[in-house]
Amino acid sequence: MALIAFFLVTLVVYVWLPVRGGLKTFLLILMMVSGWLSIFELVAILEAKPWAFAPFLLVVGLVVWKMQVDRKRRMKKSV
Repeated sequence: MALIAFFLVTLVVYVWLPVRGGLKTFLLILMMVSGWLSIFELVAILEAKPWAFAPFLLVVGLVVWKMQVDRKRRMKKSV
């Protein structure tokens, strides 16, 4: 879990703080490496406790479904 937290902290620093030059490149490299390792960590958690991701997957699925319904409505309205 610390690896995921490290990835999120570096992402926030990279996006929101005014970092320039070599430090920005270094943060990007750290984000890429920790992001890949975080994916493996998330897969391991998912294998150990599949029920832990069920609410998250449900929310993501509902958001995608809602976006598709809204897009279809807009396309019907524009025609």
